[in-house]
Amino acid sequence: MNKFSIACTAALLAMASGAQADVLKITGASTVLNVVVAPAKAAVEKGTGHTLQIIGSGTGKGLVDLFNGDSDIAMVSEPMDIAADAAAVAGKKIDASKVKFFELRKDEIVFVVHPNNPVSKLSWEQIRDMHLGKIKNWKEVGGKDQAIVVYSDSTTGGTRAMIKKLVLGGAEFGPDVKPQTSVKRAAEMVGTDEAGLAGVGKGFVEEGKDKIVQTKRIERPLALVTLGEPKPAARAVIDAFAKEAKAH
Repeated sequence: MNKFSIACTAALLAMASGAQADVLKITGASTVLNVVVAPAKAAVEKGTGHTLQIIGSGTGKGLVDLFNGDSDIAMVSEPMDIAADAAAVAGKKIDASKVKFFELRKDEIVFVVHPNNPVSKLSWEQIRDMHLGKIKNWKEVGGKDQAIVVYSDSTTGGTRAMIKKLVLGGAEFGPDVKPQTSVKRAAEMVGTDEAGLAGVGKGFVEEGKDKIVQTKRIERPLALVTLGEPKPAARAVIDAFAKEAKAH
């Protein structure tokens, strides 16, 4: 084999090798991003050979991106019927039957207050009325005489959609509820506000900064979603994240 043939063969092998490594875009739930995806990103990229572009934009926006062809995989932090509600808020009605749902692990939504807040237990009815603006002062539920400040996940977020359906019974959040850029930010705000309340993923609770109040348990799946059957690269990435999630 002459030098030209060797060079051509090497170039073809390099091209073939490069074709096997894809760049995948993953968008959606910040809870899935922070709890599962971000911690395992380096290991998954190394194990699969694929490069991941990841954006925490909320469940609803992630699904809109997926259906619009702007992402390869969506991150979802609730059952698909509730996730579809979040997508509708984000501006697109989707057909949930067209997606493939890959659960990575279970998570829990908890309600947090500032550590200085004496309230340690709330019923769902009390939490609902606080979100609706019917209960406005902490003294109404055994706390201090101060106005309640309710923070929430982003308006297109899955945690917000989950609370709306399960706790609020489908009612809209009150006009005084303060949506944040992410559920993580909602937890951070409560940590700086003695009058604050927020429903957040348990993984965002920082000891000493937030206090979990006792109430009924809300469990949910953290998942990756594709439109139809995933392509080989997406399937490899999903399987790798599932393996990492089980290991931790």
